Amino acid sequence: MAKVWKWALAAALVVWACAKSHVTDPGPPWVVVVPDAGPPDAGPPDSGPPDAGPDAGPDAGPTAIFGTPGPFPVANVSYGFADGIQEAPVVGVSTDEPILQADGGVAQNLWIATNSALYLVRPGEKSMLRFDERDGLHLQGNPVEYCADQYFASGDKTCRLGSAWDPGISEIVGGGPNEVFVGYWGHHDWSSPVDGEWFDIYRHTGKLDRVRIKMDSSGNPALDKAGNVMLDVARFDMVSGNSAQYWHNRTVYRMVYDHFVHKHELYVGAEHGVVKISPDLYFPPHENWPFLDNLYWMSDHLHPVTCKHQLCTGDDRKDVQMMGEWRGLALSAEGDLWVGGKWSAGKIFYAPLNSEIKADGNPDPEGSKGWFQRGGQAYDDPKTGVSYAFGNVFCGTNGVVDSWTGSGWQTGSCSPMSGTPPVFWPPAPGDPVGISAVTVTPDGKSWWASGPFGGDPAYGLASFDGHKFKYFDPINDAGMSEYIVVDMVALPDGRLVLGSQSSGLTFWDPDGKKHVSIRAGQGIPDDHIVGLELDTMVNPPALHVATRGGAAVLRVLP
Repeated sequence: MAKVWKWALAAALVVWACAKSHVTDPGPPWVVVVPDAGPPDAGPPDSGPPDAGPDAGPDAGPTAIFGTPGPFPVANVSYGFADGIQEAPVVGVSTDEPILQADGGVAQNLWIATNSALYLVRPGEKSMLRFDERDGLHLQGNPVEYCADQYFASGDKTCRLGSAWDPGISEIVGGGPNEVFVGYWGHHDWSSPVDGEWFDIYRHTGKLDRVRIKMDSSGNPALDKAGNVMLDVARFDMVSGNSAQYWHNRTVYRMVYDHFVHKHELYVGAEHGVVKISPDLYFPPHENWPFLDNLYWMSDHLHPVTCKHQLCTGDDRKDVQMMGEWRGLALSAEGDLWVGGKWSAGKIFYAPLNSEIKADGNPDPEGSKGWFQRGGQAYDDPKTGVSYAFGNVFCGTNGVVDSWTGSGWQTGSCSPMSGTPPVFWPPAPGDPVGISAVTVTPDGKSWWASGPFGGDPAYGLASFDGHKFKYFDPINDAGMSEYIVVDMVALPDGRLVLGSQSSGLTFWDPDGKKHVSIRAGQGIPDDHIVGLELDTMVNPPALHVATRGGAAVLRVLP
């Protein structure tokens, strides 16, 4: 067990306004952020009726039922090529909400994704169903044309296509009944001076789909003339909520869906920021100016920041802000969101509005009450005022940092490991720490894993009890065979499940200091873990495992 560090309970200044950034590999290792220009003209005169949003309302649909064993076996089941999966690796495994049927039974769907396809496993059926661009998914072969950009105040006004970029699907998460969300890889030209802005020709790449099974009047899946299950697919084109000038978020690294507290809220971790989406409020936005309608159901975006070898001043015209690659997302018991990325981390407290609403019923892009509009206040505990923006102003382990003198930056010495602590301590602020996962144990502690892409250093494991961080070695403490943690979830009994690059799963009890491992052939199809998810809507819960060689659902755990 490593050292324990006190967490300074001081409010940190965090700037929310953002512009272009290079925040994912490949690309420059730093980013200079300039202030947003604010929203351009509200759009063309025919930008839609003021009451377009509220008329939509959520679709009631079937009622979810939690706490039953569910319709799938209470056993360990794996899925691979022999079961109909045609590609590798599996990049995601998830389930939607279980529902009570007229006969008293429970229905639920299991979803599995590769880069090229989405698979559906229905209880009792002998074969899985495969869906791709021919079924409506917005993979590379099924782009959407966007022409509203012709009304930009500036920028590229050419109609552009939006769809996945290679390799395709990046992540999935189950939503409400018969619903799943499919995230895609996007594309950036990191050498372009207009990357992430409205001149960027790749601004519509990547993003995510809401996928629903079409149902007939009897509540069964609707079939086409060939007898195939039909899907309803809506593409969510993420764009900055305060200005159509900024298109930072397009690659989906992680998604979490709130089934229990703030029901049916979806959170998306992208290459730049974190986005909140309220899918039940979605309606097709006005085709000539979607950016106002989007604000009813999408809140893009927030991100804690650190600064590149600097003590952040809170002035984004001076600071070299570092944020992005949000692979760590987890909901607290209260429905707030822990977030961890390549450089920075924190806790985003919940706000129901995606945007402040004006008296006339229209969203206000310049408001302050929407989820993304709160800026640095989004990380402040509304009960205590304490900021949970980790590592906003700190001195790294090398004891050297740049400070703003009033006229420029000056390099000087500082007390090592002082200031507002980050989750993991790098040599200097803004150096990568590669947070790959965050999860929450039943005692309320948040647990953090470092598993960076590429050659960045790994920092192991950390826990945070609300007052201090505690550090652990994945090999010596947790019993893993390797140091990099690819993914991590907490079990209801307090144990952590740790996924590795080449040695399967490790089940670790931090309190009892015990661990056990599962390798390929012992319930999982491959030792290379891609991702983990825990379905606690059913009892006993189902551990979903995506691997390089297939998928597994584990319900009998060691």
